Amino acid sequence: MADLSTRFMGLDLRNPVIVGSSGLTGSLERLKACEEAGAGAVVLKSIFEEQITAEVDGIVASAETPYAHAEAADYIRNYGHENAVRRFIELITDAKKELTIPVIASIHCVSAGGWTDFAKRVEQAGADALELNIFVLPSDVERDGRSYEQVYFDVLAAVKQQVSIPVALKIGARFSGLAHTANALAESGAAALVMFNRFARFDFDIEEMEMVPASYLSEPAEMLVPLRWIAMLSGELSCDLAATTGVHDGKGVVKMLLAGAAAVELCSVLYQHGVPRIASILEEVTLWMDAHGFAMIAEFRGKMSQEASEDPASYERVQFMKTSEAQS
Repeated sequence: MADLSTRFMGLDLRNPVIVGSSGLTGSLERLKACEEAGAGAVVLKSIFEEQITAEVDGIVASAETPYAHAEAADYIRNYGHENAVRRFIELITDAKKELTIPVIASIHCVSAGGWTDFAKRVEQAGADALELNIFVLPSDVERDGRSYEQVYFDVLAAVKQQVSIPVALKIGARFSGLAHTANALAESGAAALVMFNRFARFDFDIEEMEMVPASYLSEPAEMLVPLRWIAMLSGELSCDLAATTGVHDGKGVVKMLLAGAAAVELCSVLYQHGVPRIASILEEVTLWMDAHGFAMIAEFRGKMSQEASEDPASYERVQFMKTSEAQS
């Protein structure tokens, strides 16, 4: 029987399958279900900086009477913020008492703001690692790309000053110089990069003339983007790489490991088929390893990366030279 154990950010995982941050990891009951299904680790449902700010501001704005003192509004803001943070900290504490697999906390933040102190509390609560989910939509025509990218470095630096647990960054693929930025983030102390974040999308209803949400679930074809970049960067960066978005089966997990990923975060497939699907995905990986004579993941991880390829230039081809033999 193949050994699926591996290491990610210095953590020992029984296998490389991690349940990604989502509603599937938002309660102790659901976290225990993930562990029972075979997950190697869990990333807690993110605490959202913007959501907390909006909720607290809403409480202040909805007050029936004006505050007698300016400090009253500040008190309510602090109380609301503290309540949201406390619930998250309690989930970490409870999860560490009940689970045997690594528990990774997650913060969705858009600034270096007040999250440095929160990161310290996450560590004190017992989290094994912290995943920073950072994205600021570069939509301001007056703001250059470098200032947007600096947010990632500012948040990482502020958090790293406060904690000693491993810190991962979950990033998107849309950087003007993705390879350079990824390398700089690794050199700045990121223990891992999670590639890639799948952002909210919208569509137009042309009959009702309104904006509507697009599907929030990924499709298998979407894994091709992180597959390519992980294959290109896995031998170049000083940090681990984790794959996410579009992995829906054991074959997808194997492909990401062959590219050089240290772990694979699953989400959409578990929403579609339930958390117990983890077991069948792990079985697929085991059967593939047995069929190809691999006793452990280290024997094939990165075997199809650009660094290991005899034709590394093919990984950087960006145009179709031909789409089939018939068109040659």
